[in-house]
This record gives sequence, C-alpha cells and structure tokens, in this order.
Amino acid sequence: MQSLCPKIKSLSARRLLAQSILALLAASCAVLSPTTQALAAKARTKTVDKYEYKVEFNGASTLLIAEDGAIWRVPRIGITYYCMAPSWEVIVFNDATKCGRIFPRQDWLNKVEGKTPIRIKSKSVIPSSFNGMPARSLYLEIEPMESLKNQGEFFYRSSTKKTKEYSRMEVSELQNKNMSKQALDFVRWRFSMPFLSGPLLKSTNVYPDGKRETTVSTTAVSRTTIPLSDWHIPRNFKKVDSTSKVNNERANYKKAAEMFDTLMP
Repeated sequence: MQSLCPKIKSLSARRLLAQSILALLAASCAVLSPTTQALAAKARTKTVDKYEYKVEFNGASTLLIAEDGAIWRVPRIGITYYCMAPSWEVIVFNDATKCGRIFPRQDWLNKVEGKTPIRIKSKSVIPSSFNGMPARSLYLEIEPMESLKNQGEFFYRSSTKKTKEYSRMEVSELQNKNMSKQALDFVRWRFSMPFLSGPLLKSTNVYPDGKRETTVSTTAVSRTTIPLSDWHIPRNFKKVDSTSKVNNERANYKKAAEMFDTLMP
C-alpha cells in the first residue's frame, strides 16, 4: 500500500496540472473572443468611396470605387454595371431579369459605344475644390456635338432639321484620389470622357447662344462601408449578346407603343 501512494499522488498532481492548463486556455479564449468577433465583423464589410450623382435621363445613380473594382448602380432603370478585379471585365446586369452582358477588358477599354466621341480642340485647366477636397475645372473647346437629349427627341420632331450643337464643355473632376488605373478607365468609359484624370464631379454642355445644359452633377461624396456580400459580380446569371436584351428594350418599346395607341383618337 505504501508503494502505491507516490503513484496516486503523482497522478493527482498531473490531473491538477492538466486542469490548470485547461482553465488557463479557457480564460485566454474568453479574453480573445471579443477581438476575434470584432475582426470577423470587420471582415464582412468593404470600405469604398461612394459617389452619388444626378445624371441626365437616368436620374439618381451611385458609383462605388475601391482598389479592386467599381460598381455603378442606376436604380431608375434597374441596371448595374460591374468592373471587378482580376479580369476587369464590365458586366451590364439587369437586377430584375438577372440577364447580363459581358464586355472583356480589351473590348470596352478606350471605346465609346453608341456615342459620338468628344474631339477636343483646346483645353484650359483651373484648380478648384469640392467640399474641401482638391479638384480641378476643365474648360474645353470641342468639335460641335449634338446632345443625347436632342438625339432622343429627334423621333418626336416634325422637322428633320438638325438641332443646335454645343461646342464647349465645362467639366469638374476630383484630384488626388487613390484609385486603380482600371477603376479610372471604367469611369472614363462610363462617362465617355477618356480625358478624365479623376472621378467626375460635374459636366455641362455650353451652346453658342449661351444656353447651359448640365448632364452630370455630384450630390455627395463619402468614404463608407458596405456588406462584403455586395462587393462581387453577379453569379449564375443569364448571359446575353446585346445590351438591348439586358435593358429589355423590346418590352419597353411594346409598352410605349401600347401607350401611344391609347392616346390615338
């Protein structure tokens, strides 16, 4: 019996040591768990630059920009544009029908689809600011152009005579914004302004008679966070081969025709 006592005491000591170690580990986990939870919560969000615009035809629109992508949302027509790393493809996506068209980078870069390119004759630049942020104003003399608004109203004109063209533009853009070249290329493409060096703030067409037509204006710029689940391209969507199918233009034309028919005597 006496020979068993040391063994029993040794086992008891080991058991106590093991229990002490487990208690210390539990205490460590209890201390670390708030930090771990905070890190997990932070990982579920994405910090982006948010630009809120008022755009001719499309109304209120939102542009989100980060180092690895850009997302342009147009709620009025239910269309979202995605341009994300690593491929930097542009995806034009219909939020309702889940249809989308893909433009590989080499297909959309430096192209102006369906619009007359701006041809600059001369340019002057003046430093400015926007809500305390450095900006600059561009004053452009351009080859005469007809606005998209006038082109859209062509179908309702009784005359085939060309409307007035504008020959000057005033453009404001932010400066010193940290953004990737690919995201800047997307902004240039989206606004059909390859000369931009930063995010667009405002664009105004100036006609020879002095008439001014603002086509884009920024209502707010902020640094914010969004759910990480919102920062990705659409998954498992129906791919189509034309933007008109994404916009569901055939259905829209049908509605317009039916409306026009009801107005006829």
